[in-house]
Amino acid sequence: MFGRIAAILTLASAVCAQTFPLESIEIEGNTRIAKQAVVRFSGLRIGEPIDKELIEAACGKLQDTQLFEQISYKYRPSANHGYAVTLTVSDLGLLTDAAIDLPGIDDAGYWAWMKTISPAFDHKVPGPAQDFLAKQIEQHAGAALNGQHLVARLEQDVGTGRNLVAFQPETLPTVASVSFKGLNEFTPGELTALLKGAMDTGYTERTFNRYVDINLRPAYENHGMYRVRFAPVTSRQESPTSIAVSVTVEEGGKYTLGDVELVGENLPQGAMLKSAKLPLGQLANWTTIQNGIYQMEKELKRAGYYEALAKPERRLDDTAHTLNLRIAFHTGPVYHFGEVAFKGLTAGIESKARSLWNPPGNVWDLTYTSQFLSELKKDPAIRNWKVKVQERASQPAQLVSVAMEFQAP
Repeated sequence: MFGRIAAILTLASAVCAQTFPLESIEIEGNTRIAKQAVVRFSGLRIGEPIDKELIEAACGKLQDTQLFEQISYKYRPSANHGYAVTLTVSDLGLLTDAAIDLPGIDDAGYWAWMKTISPAFDHKVPGPAQDFLAKQIEQHAGAALNGQHLVARLEQDVGTGRNLVAFQPETLPTVASVSFKGLNEFTPGELTALLKGAMDTGYTERTFNRYVDINLRPAYENHGMYRVRFAPVTSRQESPTSIAVSVTVEEGGKYTLGDVELVGENLPQGAMLKSAKLPLGQLANWTTIQNGIYQMEKELKRAGYYEALAKPERRLDDTAHTLNLRIAFHTGPVYHFGEVAFKGLTAGIESKARSLWNPPGNVWDLTYTSQFLSELKKDPAIRNWKVKVQERASQPAQLVSVAMEFQAP
């Protein structure tokens, strides 16, 4: 960048050898950052004296923001015996998901302000500029930070797992206690235990709301309560470093399992439903239902469908209070057994293992390896040995190779 600036200065050094007032600033090449923000971050001000060193210092300030990929400038004498400066900038391309976590403050106003820097800064920012933007938000927040500095932390978003830049006070409060309103199905202690992970980390309203939904919803769905709602948490200061949190729950009614529709090609529906043991007409415990769906996948994988995958769609009938399921199955091609490898066995036991192992060329069966090991480990010599099993599918032959590593205790 400074190579380009130096080349322009060489051409113009005779013109800009003295200090004269800055009469105009033009911005070119910018596609995302608002022009007024570029000028503000440069530190240039109309009417103030300017020379080549001050212009280059302004470009250095823009570079330090980490908002831009390239920066250059040119200048010329203006009509009123001053300088006209043109800044040419290009934005960084990628944006990262972002959050502003200021305890007790709605972030909507802050994001509206961030969009005055760039309309694209709507819960997204350029990652390299996170520290600079943290300082800008800190200045904008002022007294709302209670004397703290604002920092940018890179975290994994609870729920999505995606990387997230979180703008937060330097020291986050801890959760001293959690209280609940609207409980009938669970005790406060039972739900508090489920939120222990959220209480062991610094509190932000955003992450705690996510923890509430991720950890409490499954507990209610295992009791057939699929319409449970959690109001946004509220908090109050308990001490200078801790807060008390209140969670309001609207539990809703209980649902039973209604119709189950299986969708897909070549499905042995009778065997699948029999293996699933779904609680038809009974309380729709979602963990029990998920285990049944896994058993149906397993039934397909016993028939050679290595890629078998179920995608359940939940349909709630609020009149009958039933949960109806439409489960779409992807089966894929039929796989066969490929090679088998044994590691860590004596020659005699490996010979015995190979004599017992008989499926090469047969249709792949998910359960075969465990059945084989149960039979092989009847041999007292390896009964207590640990076994590590790796299965590797190859394309396009649709073969599954198995490798077993044995380790003596």
